[in-house]
Amino acid sequence: MFRQKLLSMVLLAGLLMGQSVPVAHAATVCDQAQFISDISAPDGASFAPGTAFTKTWRFMNAGTCTWTTSYKLVYTGGDILGTTASVNLPVNVPPGQMLDISVNLTAPASPGHYKSLWKFANAAGVQFGIGDSASDAFWVDINVVATNAVIYDFVANAPYAVWRSGAGTLPYPGTSGDRRGFSYQVDRPHLEDDSHDSLPGLLTVPQNKYNGYIQATYPEFEVQKGDKLETLVNCEFGATGCYVTFRIDYLLPNGLQKKFWQWKEAPDKRFYRASIDLSPLAGQKIRFVFMLLSTGSASGDRAIWGSPRIIRAGTVQPPAPPSTLTPLPPLTPTPTPITPPPPQIPSAGCDRASFITDVNIPDGTTFSPGAAFSKTWRIKNTGTCTWTKEYKLMYYSGEVMNAQTAVNMPFYVYPGETVDVTVNMVAPGSPGD
Repeated sequence: MFRQKLLSMVLLAGLLMGQSVPVAHAATVCDQAQFISDISAPDGASFAPGTAFTKTWRFMNAGTCTWTTSYKLVYTGGDILGTTASVNLPVNVPPGQMLDISVNLTAPASPGHYKSLWKFANAAGVQFGIGDSASDAFWVDINVVATNAVIYDFVANAPYAVWRSGAGTLPYPGTSGDRRGFSYQVDRPHLEDDSHDSLPGLLTVPQNKYNGYIQATYPEFEVQKGDKLETLVNCEFGATGCYVTFRIDYLLPNGLQKKFWQWKEAPDKRFYRASIDLSPLAGQKIRFVFMLLSTGSASGDRAIWGSPRIIRAGTVQPPAPPSTLTPLPPLTPTPTPITPPPPQIPSAGCDRASFITDVNIPDGTTFSPGAAFSKTWRIKNTGTCTWTKEYKLMYYSGEVMNAQTAVNMPFYVYPGETVDVTVNMVAPGSPGD
C-alpha cells in the first residue's frame, strides 16, 4: 500500500510540473544470445601456423523464441580461419537454456594476431548476436606463433611418478648404491663422450640382479597431435659395463600397458637424441612409463635419461573435450548483464597468476574413499617477473587430502607463459564433498 501511494505521489508531482514520466518496460526480443564462456581457445590462445583447432562457445538463449536446428552459427567478418562459414545448431534450445556450439577452424599460415567475427542466424537467415540489442558479434581471437614450448618436463615431474623395480616401490630421489635400484636428478649429466649436457637429466640404475629393471609411471597426460617426446639416452661416463635398454610404455585408463619406443645402449662413447612423434596417441589420456632394463648382469648399469620432455609446436592451448552439444538445465535468473563485461587488465605487478584450466580432475570428480590421484592445474604467469624453480605452489586451506604442502615450479616460467603443476593426493576415507 505504501509503495502504491508513493508511486501515485511521484506521478501526480510529475503531471503537476508538466513533465512526462518514463515508465520502464521489459524488452522482449525473439532471438537473442547471451555469451556465457569460452569452453576452448579463449581470447589470446596461441597456435602454430596451420594448426587445426576447435573453438567452442557456451551461450544461453536469452530471447523468447526457441532456437531450432534450422538456426546456424555463421561467419560475419574479420579474419577467415579455415573454410567453415556456418554450422547448424545440433539441437533445439528453448529460452533460458544453454548450448555449447563448436566450429572447426585452422590457424593461418603466417604468424600474427587474428580475430574472426561470428553471429547466429535464424531459420529465415536473419542474423542476431549478443548485447542489449542482440546485434553484437562474438569472436575467435588467436595468436599464431612459430615457436615450440616445453609442455611437460619428466625430470621436474619425477618426484610425482611412481618408481618401482623387482624389489617393489622405490623412493625418489633414491640413494646411490641402493641394490633395489635408484634414480635421482643430475643437473649437468656426464655423457659417454666425456661431455656434459646443459640440461638436467635422470641418472637411473636398475635393481642389481640378473635382468634387473627400474621404472617410473608418471601422472596422466593428454596427448595432442604434433606433440613430440624428446630425450637424450646414453650410459653415464665411465660406466664401461653398461648394457641396457631404454624403453617407453604408455598406460591407458583401463590399466592396459603398451610398449611405444625403445633403444638399446652399450658403452660406445656416443649418445643418442630421440625425437619421438606422439601423434598416434593424440586425444588419449595416458600415463607414460619410463623403463630401464638390464641385459644380463646389472652391476655396471648406470644410464641417463637426458632432459626428457614433451614439446608442443607453437601452442599452449589444449583441445576442448568433445561437447555433448545438448542443452543444459535452465539457469537461476541473476542480475548479470546480457553482454559480458570486457576483461579486466590487472595493473602491472611482479608476481601474478591466472588460472587457465584443470588439465585433469575437474571440479566434482568422484573417487572411492582412499583413492590416490594426481591433480594438475594449468597456470599462466600474468606478472612481469619470471617464476624460477624456487617459486612454489603452496597449500592454502581446506582439506589437505594427504597432499604435498609445497611443490616447486618444474621449470622457469617467463611472463606470458603457462605451466602445468601436479600434486599427488589421496581422497579422504569418508564419503563427502
